[in-house]
Amino acid sequence: MASRPEKITMTEGPLAVILLRVAAPIALTNLFQSTYDIVNAFWVGRLGEDAIAAVAASGPLFSVLISLGSGLATAGAVLVAQYAGAKRADMLDHVAAQTLLMVAMVALGFTIIGASLVTPVLRLIGVAPRIHDLAAGYLHIRYVGMIPMFGFLALQAMLNAVGEVRFAMRVQIGAIILNALFDPLLIFGIGPFPALGVAGAALATITVQIGALLIGLHHLLSGNSVLHLKLHQFRPDWAHIRVATGLGLPASIEQAIRTFSSLLLMSLAASFGTVGLAAYGVGTRLLFFWFTPMVGLSIATAAVVGQNIGAGLHERAEKAARISATMGFLVMTVVGLLLVPLVPAITHVLAPGAPEVAREAAIFNYICCPFYGIVTVPQALLGAFRGAGSTRQSMSISIVMQWLFQMPSAYVLALMTPLGLLGIWLSYPIANTAASALCILWYLYGPWRKRLVQPAAA
Repeated sequence: MASRPEKITMTEGPLAVILLRVAAPIALTNLFQSTYDIVNAFWVGRLGEDAIAAVAASGPLFSVLISLGSGLATAGAVLVAQYAGAKRADMLDHVAAQTLLMVAMVALGFTIIGASLVTPVLRLIGVAPRIHDLAAGYLHIRYVGMIPMFGFLALQAMLNAVGEVRFAMRVQIGAIILNALFDPLLIFGIGPFPALGVAGAALATITVQIGALLIGLHHLLSGNSVLHLKLHQFRPDWAHIRVATGLGLPASIEQAIRTFSSLLLMSLAASFGTVGLAAYGVGTRLLFFWFTPMVGLSIATAAVVGQNIGAGLHERAEKAARISATMGFLVMTVVGLLLVPLVPAITHVLAPGAPEVAREAAIFNYICCPFYGIVTVPQALLGAFRGAGSTRQSMSISIVMQWLFQMPSAYVLALMTPLGLLGIWLSYPIANTAASALCILWYLYGPWRKRLVQPAAA
């Protein structure tokens, strides 16, 4: 058997260095993950307006589905991290196999339900009849990719939880490169490849997603990973699946609510006309780009806190959460302030030939950039809560942030005052400041430290 690879040890050593070593590859992997649809949009854009609209119509649906998949992957990551910290090698592989099985079953359900509801959903979101067939064909093929997409998300989350953070990054980079190569072959048809149009973009994506999952499973089954799975471990353990579902469902709801809230804010901006919708899209692009390293830090914090909680090192877990939040606040505050003088140039590049859109998008970033550090604090601390097994508390804080602070302030300021679009922009610092305060209070006084597993000695 091949020797298992070196992994990042999280229960000893300088925490700031460990957090950075874990977070950097995760952030890069997430950045590549988000480029699937960008690559598709680039090539599909050559097919004309209807094809662009067909792919765009699927964006919100898959954003919600990816959020749900990420939440389910959290369950496996939390348990794997705590078992790794508790040095329960006997349970690591079992938990990983059962998590993959659970995710596959849920993804199969999403595939069946999603494929059967394609037409009603497209009608609900107002897709024009002339692009219905294009959008439906694209969606039906993409739904087939639910199992490999969810499976790889879970596999990636569990490898991150044991400190093996580079494998998924390399696979993801390779998948993106292959997707960019397959797209023109299948969309336009070259040589023996028939021209499939919009459906070709979907087929290219699920082909590389299936390949990525197969490579990941081979890695886990071959003995070359920290996690070494065997086929018999995929026999359903319903007790474990219930525990994992109880951890993963709140995380899925948290991610889905976050995505759904963004869609509502986009709809509110669209009520101010084309300029409002375009300014929201252009303005948030910079924030979403820098949100990727924030999410990377959040996942890294969950892994480090989870392992230390599992090892019984509660003080070290608390210190990891504190260092993560402080480091994230300081670094991202500096990044945001450095971006402020560059905002006009950035929005001009993102909205060439649309000065009014660029101006509104610049206002959004003038308001949000100085608060990047504030945005990072709840991401770091919510990651700590999830790593400690407090996924329900993390979900509750996110719901409060979105529905008690951001949505009410956005609608009240935008529709009931003369601020208009400015009211939507102001809701971002309002909500994130409130979320930071809530997370700090919960970190200091809340019962978020949950040891879900027993140490090896027991």
